[in-house]
Amino acid sequence: MQLPDGDGSARLPANRLESYLASFVHNVRSPQMSYYPGLTSKPWHDSRPLGIVAELEGAYDAIRTEVDALPGSAFHRESEPISRSGSWDVAMFYELGFKNLSVCDRCPTATRVIRSHPTVRSLCGAIYVSRMRPGTRIAAHRGPTNMRLRCHLPLHVPQGDCAIRVDGVERPWVEGRCLVFDDSFEHEAWNQTAEDRVVFVVDMWHPELMPHEVEMLAGLQRYAVRHAQSLGRYWALSEQARVDSYR
Repeated sequence: MQLPDGDGSARLPANRLESYLASFVHNVRSPQMSYYPGLTSKPWHDSRPLGIVAELEGAYDAIRTEVDALPGSAFHRESEPISRSGSWDVAMFYELGFKNLSVCDRCPTATRVIRSHPTVRSLCGAIYVSRMRPGTRIAAHRGPTNMRLRCHLPLHVPQGDCAIRVDGVERPWVEGRCLVFDDSFEHEAWNQTAEDRVVFVVDMWHPELMPHEVEMLAGLQRYAVRHAQSLGRYWALSEQARVDSYR
């Protein structure tokens, strides 16, 4: 089977997308459907073919200036249930489909780059500033899906023992030089220095996904978010009604 483009040209066979959609029938053990078939799986990726990398690195000075000017209120403790020692704060641009208007407005260069490339601004991704305070270690963990790659643009990297390890391979951050990895592989990070480590984190769709696949996945994720919001409101109102009935 082939899907036509808007101009009538043929796309690649849709077997991969069809397999993913068909797997919803038997997804009892993995209801979040985070695995997409047929994508190259490796921990570290060459950043050079990715257009966003050149633009991020070219805008490094401007992005760092914008991030440095963010108020303390833009940051909050990273809330994921990942073991850590020390202090790990984040300032979110996009978080699982939600845009933080305040941060995006304060960082126009970073936001322009985000929006001009196939970054994940839907349910399966996040775009944010990650700040590890001195003496912080983030324990080994895995990201939720293979549909994305994670790009780090290091903004402030102190001298000393400060690095990231993905699937057993350790690499240091270098200011202004992007690292790209698949965070569905086990990874950990640490900052055993006396200064903050600050990285701009950008999730992007796996480069082997075709545009129509990205459109379908993003649409499915928008659907899930909207229904989750609607259900949340319904359950809250229903629970309040039960409480009120016993008063």
